[in-house]
Amino acid sequence: MRVLVVTSPWPTHYFVMQPLAGAFRAAGHEVLIAAQASMSDLVTRSGLPMVAIDGDVDLVGIRRRTLSRELQAREKPAQAAGGEGNEVFDSWREATLSNLDSVVEFASAWLPDLIVADTMSPAGLVAARVLGIPGIRHLWGWDFLGSVEGEKLLSALPGFYEPYERYGLKVTGDPATRTVDPCPPSLQPPGSPTRISMQYVPYNGPGSVPSGLPPRAEGRPRICLTWGRSITRIIGDKAFLLPQIIRAVDGIDADFVVAIDPADRDGLGELPPNVVALDAPPLHLLLDTCDAIVHQGGSGTVYNAIRYGLPQLAITHMADQDNISAALEKSGAGIHLRSEEATAEAIRRAVARLVDDSGIAHAAARLRAEMLSQPAPAQVVAELEQLAASASRPRD
Repeated sequence: MRVLVVTSPWPTHYFVMQPLAGAFRAAGHEVLIAAQASMSDLVTRSGLPMVAIDGDVDLVGIRRRTLSRELQAREKPAQAAGGEGNEVFDSWREATLSNLDSVVEFASAWLPDLIVADTMSPAGLVAARVLGIPGIRHLWGWDFLGSVEGEKLLSALPGFYEPYERYGLKVTGDPATRTVDPCPPSLQPPGSPTRISMQYVPYNGPGSVPSGLPPRAEGRPRICLTWGRSITRIIGDKAFLLPQIIRAVDGIDADFVVAIDPADRDGLGELPPNVVALDAPPLHLLLDTCDAIVHQGGSGTVYNAIRYGLPQLAITHMADQDNISAALEKSGAGIHLRSEEATAEAIRRAVARLVDDSGIAHAAARLRAEMLSQPAPAQVVAELEQLAASASRPRD
């Protein structure tokens, strides 16, 4: 079976998809990752082959242009499906569908049996409809489009179905045949029966166990501080809160490990004796040594922390971060502060709770158990094999 995996030019989106793509290949299937050329090194270093598709989408630039509208929609979510929210959707469409014709053209030539596309790559779902094969949306975060509420609002988004209509297709509702979801079900909004739960398996790029990590001090908690790589590029230096967080936790009886992009290292300034910085280690190789984590609320970071049963403090700037972090707080496994709430005192109190509140630790352990009970990628491959077989068509 041939499987085409279409990913956006955002590394963390691909990271979440890599375990399923790898499971398809391990099961003996022919797998190709379709992405723009800038992703070539990142994809091939993950052990999978790639085909470069036309288009040079600058997702960071696009999100910068729509930032003011996005922040307004964050404050007034009811407007997200109309009025001011339409401009945000228009830019989302620009980012995700600029390579539409290229993806459809390649898929029509290669003739996959199944197409898997991340949420920001709906061109893959269009190609699947054109070929009459299953199109699978692969989530990397909180699911809005595939939720019961989201499907009701799709028709209110002007032009949502326009890419399908360009190819003479009439589509209503959610255009995905199935949605693969690596999020624990208790954190997601209610979805349709087409959602397939899959266990999140951490992949954060190749790397080694961090060598600069000091030994654990007996009886002393270790807390990871990380800020991802995207939010500062989109919003600017004012969104880089790690220096403020480090100052806020000064005096807390714990050791802190900062996982940071080397480009941001100088922005930390001089570090206290109980804080050590590591240059961008694969997060899953660090979290197994930690007791809690403070981060920016990105879904990939949230999922990594859940996998290792860590209490979490998420400090968020944008709506997609708000959604998953609010759900995390509701589960009892973490604390959510919006950026405007993140005073030094609020951060300090929250971090102290991560260390001292056994209720948060127990909830984090329950959430980890829920994640580990989800079907492994190999099991999802078996289900999707059956789906593709039922829709198979003779090859020329």
